Amino acid sequence: MIGAGNRANKYVTCLPQDVQVKAIVDPDPLRRKRLLKRCPEATGYAHMVDIPASTSLDAVIVAAPDRLHVPIGKEAARRGWHILLEKPVAQNLAEYKEFIADTASVTVGVCLEMRLHPYYRRIKELIPRLGGILSMHHTEMIGADRMSHTFVRGMWSSVKTAGPIFLSKCCHDTDFLLWALGGTPVEVRSKGSLQRFKASKAPKGSTQRCVNCPLKDCPYNAVSLYRERKDWTEGFTPADGETLEQEIERQLREGRYGRCVYHCENDVNDYQEVDMTMKDGAQLHICLDGLSREEGRITIIEGTNGTLRAQDWHIYLNDILLEDYSHLAMAPLHAGADQALIEDFFHAIRSRKAPMATLEDALPAHQICYLAK
Repeated sequence: MIGAGNRANKYVTCLPQDVQVKAIVDPDPLRRKRLLKRCPEATGYAHMVDIPASTSLDAVIVAAPDRLHVPIGKEAARRGWHILLEKPVAQNLAEYKEFIADTASVTVGVCLEMRLHPYYRRIKELIPRLGGILSMHHTEMIGADRMSHTFVRGMWSSVKTAGPIFLSKCCHDTDFLLWALGGTPVEVRSKGSLQRFKASKAPKGSTQRCVNCPLKDCPYNAVSLYRERKDWTEGFTPADGETLEQEIERQLREGRYGRCVYHCENDVNDYQEVDMTMKDGAQLHICLDGLSREEGRITIIEGTNGTLRAQDWHIYLNDILLEDYSHLAMAPLHAGADQALIEDFFHAIRSRKAPMATLEDALPAHQICYLAK
């Protein structure tokens, strides 16, 4: 396991019984130690280059920060290890194509879990009933909690260190649309900006830290999110001998997650729209909405024979409820898609067949994201 954060901790629960974790790599000793407790047979390392050459490994799961995916993947391929890689693959097209060439000797799978999610697979299955596709409109509402935690206060808030938000957040949404519809985009148009989360939009009376702020009803209140609701605290790693509550208080008073969302150093967009014209004339529209307090996705597909709308885990055909997937809304591991992803990867290694999403499969969506940038 390369990286010992949130995704890595979930992926270790999905491993087939005959797969053993032999090494855990993370420069943070607390995160590394936490994951080692779940994988006692493994050895911990601060960096992948610290793994002895004599160590026998078959594969690595790369769940490290986005900008490290390519160098880590290249080193893994050089050592003959197959690779399951978190998205996005690379930060630009040249880097991506070079990575394909440098990893040709091993199997590489990309974590595009929407392809294996029952809800989104069903949407794809229903598309032929619509006749010729005229347009697809897909909106991803990031939601107040996720937006503030991840893209304003968190590790994906800076274009320089994490890359553009559309690449980070929507490369798998873009992949889903292209995978579901098929076809080739011939034109891409994009517009977006940072509208809300900046000092010029700070409410009157707001302070640098939420713990001192009199505006208690703010939807981005870190005290409410972390201390009161205990949400989005999975990535908080208490020091030895300390409790989660103590780490939450430290974050609120001096850490990055206690800052007011209007007084952070973020520069990624909080709203962006991308339009594509397909070779057959169909129009695809993706909206990344970091302004909405609600979280979720809405997909509307217009065809010559009717309209499909997927919203709040319900699928409608011509405004008539067709299928209800609401029981999956809170299902763990992306309703089993993460489990299927891991199983598919190891099956591909054993059978010497291609995984569900190869580097070549994931490339078209990444190209759209690069153009949108």
